[in-house]
Amino acid sequence: MKASKLLTLIMVIVLTCTALVSCGSSDLDTGVFSVSAPSGWEIMKRRVDGAEKDDQVYVIKGEADNTSYPHILICYYKDPSQYKDEKSFYKDAKDVSAIEAGDRKWEGYTYSLFGSAEACLTAKEGDALWVCKFVLEKSGEKIAVDDKEVKEILSSLKVK
Repeated sequence: MKASKLLTLIMVIVLTCTALVSCGSSDLDTGVFSVSAPSGWEIMKRRVDGAEKDDQVYVIKGEADNTSYPHILICYYKDPSQYKDEKSFYKDAKDVSAIEAGDRKWEGYTYSLFGSAEACLTAKEGDALWVCKFVLEKSGEKIAVDDKEVKEILSSLKVK
């Protein structure tokens, strides 16, 4: 009897914690910048060669799995010369109308990569550059660069 009560209590705690996490917005401070995401989105630092990048995060619509859900890879370049624009690489690249989000003007283009609809937006901040790469559709979920939730995410970006 005691074991079943303990198991029930553990299940209630886990379900309550899961509900609290999924109901609120996610926030992450990388040390370089901070970002917030609305309910239903997850934020995680990007890993390269096993190391977390403080200047790059994934904001994912759905579970913390950037390979299965639409997402935004947000990169902050203190030195914009480190970023190479890849627009000329894509034969189907098409400019999108500029987007205002927060105090920034975001400009960019859409393209397809291996059959996946994607986009790239950039915004200047002083001498620095924000670059956001979008996977617009995965697992039946879709996002657009001008969605209300996407604009909330872009507006939330703050340099430390």
